[in-house]
Amino acid sequence: MKKLIFSIFILITCVSAAQDSLFVLATKALDEERWFDAEHLLIKGLKQGGDSLTYSYELAWTYYCNKEYIKAIKVLTPFYNKDSAPSEIYQLLGNAYDEYGNKYKATDIYKAGLNKYPKAGNLYLELGNIEFKDGNFKNALYWYEKGIEADPLFSSNYFRAAKVFLMSTEMVWGVLYGEIFMLLEPETERSKEMSKELLDAYFFCIKEDKGKAVVDFNNNIIVYSDSYERKNLLPKTFNEIMQQCCNRLSRLDLRTLIDIRRNFILKIYEQAPDFDNVLFAYEKDLISKGLFDAHCYHLFAYGEPKTTKQWISSNSAQWERYSKWIKSHPIPISTSNYFCRYNME
Repeated sequence: MKKLIFSIFILITCVSAAQDSLFVLATKALDEERWFDAEHLLIKGLKQGGDSLTYSYELAWTYYCNKEYIKAIKVLTPFYNKDSAPSEIYQLLGNAYDEYGNKYKATDIYKAGLNKYPKAGNLYLELGNIEFKDGNFKNALYWYEKGIEADPLFSSNYFRAAKVFLMSTEMVWGVLYGEIFMLLEPETERSKEMSKELLDAYFFCIKEDKGKAVVDFNNNIIVYSDSYERKNLLPKTFNEIMQQCCNRLSRLDLRTLIDIRRNFILKIYEQAPDFDNVLFAYEKDLISKGLFDAHCYHLFAYGEPKTTKQWISSNSAQWERYSKWIKSHPIPISTSNYFCRYNME
C-alpha cells in the first residue's frame, strides 16, 4: 500500500476545529492508531456541527488507514467537486479508489484535481505512483518530474524519482535528486533510507580496477527513462569530471568520497560552469563557508553511522556551526531555479 506523505489535515483545519475538544481527542486517537475511537469522535463532531470538510476528511483518513476504502470513498465523494475542496481531498479519494482496485477511477480523480490545482505536487506524485506500481517506470518518472517542475519544494517527487534512478544504471540522476530530497526533508524515516541508498550508489559507481579508479554513473544497461531518446549533456560531463577527481584514488571510503565530491564541485565550476544549478551552487557555498564536510557526513550519516559519529565527536565545532547554519539557510529552490533533468539539456 502506498504511504500518504501528508500528516493530519493541518492544511485545512480551521481555528474553531483545532480548538474543538472532540477534534483534538480524535486526532490524538488517530496518532495512536485507535481507529474505532477516532471514528466515534469524528462522527459525533459532525453531528454536533463541526466543520464538515475538516471532520469528513479526518473520518475518511481514519477509514483509509483501517483499509475500509469504500467507507472512505463514500465520505469524500460529496466534496469531490466543491470549490472548497483542496488537493488533499482528490489525493485521498484517488488513493482510496486505487487501494480498492480501481486505478482508472483513481487516475481520473487525480487529473481532475490537477485541472483545479495545476501546481499540486501531491497529485503528480500519485499519478507517478500508479505507473510505478504497474512497473511503468518511464511513465512514473514523467509524472514525478512534472511534479518537481510544478511544485519544486514538495519533497516526495524527488524521493520517488531518485528511487527509480537508483534502481537503474543512470545513477547520476538518482544521487542528485536524492540529495535535494534530503535537503528538503531531513531527519525523517525516508531520509534515513535515502542516506543509505546514496552512499551505496556512490560506492557502486566508483570502483577500483587494477590500481585505477573506474567511474560509471551513467550507461545504457538498465534504463528506466527517456534519457537516451532525449539527449542530455550533464551525465557525460558528470562522469568525466568525477573520473578526474578519482584518478589518484588509492582507496574509497567515506572520508575520500567527501574529498572527491568537494573536488567535483570546484572542478565543474572551473570546466563546465554552464551546468550551474541550485544544488551545485548550494554545495559551492557550503565549501566556501567550511561546512561541506559536515554536510556530507550529515548526508551519508545513516550509511555509515559509526564513522559519522566519530567525525562529529572530533569536529564538534564545525558540526554545531553547520547545524545552526542549515536551519536558517535551506536550499533556495523556487519555481524559477528548480533542478530537474530537463533543465540540464
